[in-house]
Amino acid sequence: MTRRLTQILSGVFVLLLFSPRYALAQGWFEWGTQGSYVHQFAHLLFFAAMVFFIFAMRHEKLQRYRGFLYLIWGCAILAWWNLDSVAGHTLEWGLTNPVILGHGLSERLLMENTETWLYYITKIDHFALLIPAFYLYYRGLKVLAQESQSETP
Repeated sequence: MTRRLTQILSGVFVLLLFSPRYALAQGWFEWGTQGSYVHQFAHLLFFAAMVFFIFAMRHEKLQRYRGFLYLIWGCAILAWWNLDSVAGHTLEWGLTNPVILGHGLSERLLMENTETWLYYITKIDHFALLIPAFYLYYRGLKVLAQESQSETP
């Protein structure tokens, strides 16, 4: 099963690698630039990597160990963060009005519709997702290091 999945993903990767078109970068995101297309694609690849790590650790039944359980949860939160980032960037590129009005001390946010509210929610929860994810990675690696030290004579 994993060999077949690897072959399919490799084929898709090669297809994307050798068939770039200028229209693809501009047609997918009308608001963004080619750099924003690459940035969004990087978020999606990072999401896929986190899902793959979760699948691999669960397939090997490593969730029995406390350190790997922390790592699985860290990967899950980072996967969620990547999807949140894709949604936030898409909302940001779709904003038509300026979000911040005024200058200096008289600056204020313009919260006129649901799209603007969702944009700010996706920006605020970056901190609510990244800090716990990196903490879980830290805890997982720390537990694994302690367990490996206790096993060696």
